[in-house]
Amino acid sequence: MSSKSTHLIREARSEDSSSISRIYSEAILARDSTMIMDPVSPSQMEEKLGHLDDRETILVATDAQKTVLGWGIVKLYSDRPGYRLTCETSIFVDTPCRGMGIGSRLQKALLIHAKNVGFHHVLVRIWAQNTSSISLHRKLGFTLVGIQNEVGHVDSKWIDVAVMQCLL
Repeated sequence: MSSKSTHLIREARSEDSSSISRIYSEAILARDSTMIMDPVSPSQMEEKLGHLDDRETILVATDAQKTVLGWGIVKLYSDRPGYRLTCETSIFVDTPCRGMGIGSRLQKALLIHAKNVGFHHVLVRIWAQNTSSISLHRKLGFTLVGIQNEVGHVDSKWIDVAVMQCLL
């Protein structure tokens, strides 16, 4: 596997859609991190890339061979004007690449982007059972706001979600 020093974080491009959709669909099918139920296609991801708000972005982490190892998004929290300074981030890392610092590097880059485009409040929603993601976000300055009990329902199971925030 690639070493940490060879990871490049950059804006996603159309040609990354297949890799992004593969990593995302893997997480969707694992049923451990997202409330999306059906895998996404490369064309769906390409369409999403083409319809981001001016302040939103999708970033990818690649190795020296330019293989996409993970991706993250800064997205508007709400289209309501009062929330214009609040965004939400999500990160997804290819399963064999977890624990290599990719998620941390992606989240740091997302926070820089969020600050540069004028966001003040960054929100993440993490399945409460995902203690490694909660720990990663704590290390990056996020604080736990609370746990939403049984807020999600996936495969006949109730899902608790940790809400964390970071003020920039």
